[in-house]
Amino acid sequence: MSAARLLLPILFAGCTTASAAERRPLAAPQALEVQGFLPAVLFVPAGTEPRPLVVAAHGAGGSPEWECEYWSRLLREQSFVLCLRGTSLGKSGGYYYRTQYALEAELVAAERAARAREPRITPGGTYVGFSQGSSMGSAIIAKHGAKFSRLVLVEGFERWNVPRARTFAKSGGKRILFACGTKECQAVATESARWIERGGVQVRVEYAPGAGHTPLGEVQERVTSALPWLFSD
Repeated sequence: MSAARLLLPILFAGCTTASAAERRPLAAPQALEVQGFLPAVLFVPAGTEPRPLVVAAHGAGGSPEWECEYWSRLLREQSFVLCLRGTSLGKSGGYYYRTQYALEAELVAAERAARAREPRITPGGTYVGFSQGSSMGSAIIAKHGAKFSRLVLVEGFERWNVPRARTFAKSGGKRILFACGTKECQAVATESARWIERGGVQVRVEYAPGAGHTPLGEVQERVTSALPWLFSD
């Protein structure tokens, strides 16, 4: 069974199950040492069976702790969720990624560290990003389709083109979900989706008009409703 299919019965579960999961306190995430970078955060699902990996990159000023709680709940606590930290903003609090190349290097190093610690992680994975994590992630993820075949890009502003989409498909990429709460993001996502389809990758755009630059509220609802599509073969 593919890693994606492991999640489908859970994601198709009814609202009662979802509400119970949201009320239940999460297991404490763990700090994960990443060579050359600040520690990442890793949510480890209960049990002994194999589980898929989701890697999350926050927006500028965000934190990996917040991202891990957000995605662990959305995925009903059934996936390993690895959240990248980036560079500290100092006294103002929060973290950011210095450049897209710094994000890429941290992504590769953290994914390697997570697999070394947790042999239950299945092959392949999903990359999810909000704002800076979405924009910079779009710029570097295409050649990493073998490890991250599915993407969730929330409120990002990096345009895709046909060559990038073809690179993603050739490296193993399968599906891309855009989620937007602003018209600026929606315009970029709609244009990108045209080129992505021509590049041979399945794509979906979810837009919550007026929701704003946020992963919460109606944007979160639209992401949740699209997850079964994302993880379908």
